[in-house]
Amino acid sequence: MDDRRVILILSALDFWSMGNGKGGPALWQTLSGYADRGWQVYFITGNRAQGNPPSLPNNIHIVRFDAPWLKRLIQIRKLGFFFKIVWWLWFQSMAFINAQRIHAKHKFDVVYGYEIHGVPVANVLSKLWHVPVVSRFQGTVLGEWMKRRGWRLRAWDHILALKARTDLVIMANDGTQGDRVLHRLGVNRERTRFWMNGIDWELFASLPEKAGARCQLRINAQRVLLTVSRLVSWKQVDRSIKALPGVVREFPDTLLIIVGDGPERKRLEQLLHQLGIDQHVRFEGGVSHAEVSKYLAAADIFLSFYDWSNVGNPLLEAMSAGKCIVTLNNGDTSRFVKNGQNGVLLEYEDLPKLPEVIKRLLADEGHRKRLGASARRFAEKHFWSWEERMEAETQAVEALLK
Repeated sequence: MDDRRVILILSALDFWSMGNGKGGPALWQTLSGYADRGWQVYFITGNRAQGNPPSLPNNIHIVRFDAPWLKRLIQIRKLGFFFKIVWWLWFQSMAFINAQRIHAKHKFDVVYGYEIHGVPVANVLSKLWHVPVVSRFQGTVLGEWMKRRGWRLRAWDHILALKARTDLVIMANDGTQGDRVLHRLGVNRERTRFWMNGIDWELFASLPEKAGARCQLRINAQRVLLTVSRLVSWKQVDRSIKALPGVVREFPDTLLIIVGDGPERKRLEQLLHQLGIDQHVRFEGGVSHAEVSKYLAAADIFLSFYDWSNVGNPLLEAMSAGKCIVTLNNGDTSRFVKNGQNGVLLEYEDLPKLPEVIKRLLADEGHRKRLGASARRFAEKHFWSWEERMEAETQAVEALLK
C-alpha cells in the first residue's frame, strides 16, 4: 500500500507562465518541492499546454482545462469586468468537477489553492472532504488598489480569496506588502506565513565571464542594459525604453535586452519605432529560467521599474548575480535595495533623470562593480535557496496533519 502524502493544488496559472521552463519559477518550485519530498502531487490548471510538454516526475500529475475564447473576451473594454466574473465561475466549476473525478480514485491529505482563483474552490473541497486547506499568494496588488475609490468592487475576487478561512496562508514577501494587506483584511496572523521566494543558487554560484556570456548570446554591443519580466502593463518596461534615446546619444554602442514575453510586446515594439531606437533594443521573448543567468552575466546594468513593487524573482536573481541595479522605490523595495549602497533606488519624480543615471553608471565601471558586489553580499546573507524555502513550507503543511 502506498502511504505517501497526497496533495491537490489548484490554480488558474500554469507552472511556467511563458512555456516550458520559461517565466517565474515559484509555482514550478512548489510542485517539484512537494514531489521531491515524496508527496504525490495532483495539479489542476485552467490552461492548455504551451509547446512540448515537459518531462515530469512520476509523482506529479497534471490535469488541464481551458476557455481561451473567454479569456480573450476579458480584454474587451467596458465588458471585461462581466467576462471576468464568467471566467471566475467557469474556473471554479471546472476545477471542482475535475477534482471530484480525481478524488473518486485518490484520496487527498491536503488541498492547496494557489492564487486568487484556486483558493475558493480549494476551500470548498477541503470542507467537503474534511482535509486541511492551504492558500498561497505570489504577492498582491490589493495594497495599491485599496488607495482608490471603489476598490472593494473592483477587487472582489482578490478579497474573496485573501479573506478565505484556510488553515495556512502563505503570502510571498515580494515587496507588495502582503502582510499589511492581510492584517487590514482581518486575517489571523497565527495562520499566516510571510516568506520570500527562494533562489536557485546553483545558477549563480559560478556565472560565466561577461565576454563569454556575450559571445554565447551573440551580443556585440559594448554596453548592455537588461530587463527581465513578463511583458504586462504594470511592469512598465516602457520606462527603460523611453530612457534609451538619451543614453545612446552619448553611448551609441549601448544595447537594451528585454527578456520576457506577453501582451505588451507589440505596443513596446511600436514604441521603439516611434523613438527611432530599433537597433538599440533586442527582444529575446520567453527564455528558459536556466538561461537567465547568462543574460545577467552579460549585462552591465539591470533595470526594473514595476508599479507597486520591484522585489520579484528577477530582481532577487540580479542581486544574487552581483549586478548593478537601477530600480524604483515603491512597496518594500527599499528593504532590499539601499540607494548608493547595493544599487540605485529612484523616486517616481526622479524618473525623468533616468538617462543621466544610466550614463553615469555606464561611465564608471568601478562604481558599478562595487554596487553589484554589495548586492551579492546582501543576497548571500538574506535570501533563501528554494530548497530552504520549500523545506519550511512542507514542514508547516505537515504540521497540519498531526
